Amino acid sequence: MNEKLKLLTDNNKEVWTLLKSKYKLFHLSNVFFRDLHYGVMSYLQVKGVKHGYADAEKLTTQWIEALEKSGLLKRIDGDAYMLNNPEFKKPAVKPAVAAKPAAPRPAVTTAPGVGVAKPAGTATAAPAQTAPAPSTPADQKS
Repeated sequence: MNEKLKLLTDNNKEVWTLLKSKYKLFHLSNVFFRDLHYGVMSYLQVKGVKHGYADAEKLTTQWIEALEKSGLLKRIDGDAYMLNNPEFKKPAVKPAVAAKPAAPRPAVTTAPGVGVAKPAGTATAAPAQTAPAPSTPADQKS
């Protein structure tokens, strides 16, 4: 068991990189025992180290104790821990660039007698006059 614990503690950065690829881990975020347990099992499997479920659980408990002593984990409650790893800080989010304000739009008014809205200040045409009907040859005979 001590060889496996030494493997984890000597390769902390590598273990945490694997954990970060599997779980959403950020500086000052919550981490749960079971996530760490499955992460340890995955790491041991990648390294080709044989382990059982219960053995990996005991190993995880010992590894967590070492991480608490180093200050990388802080117990919050029960099986919940806070990750204290500044390397895992979220990237700073830059505020969106402010868009240019839109040009003011002209006021919209309705021309008298017409149901179509037109911008204020534009001339409106007078209502169209109806032209007399063209005369036909039949009309000329009378």
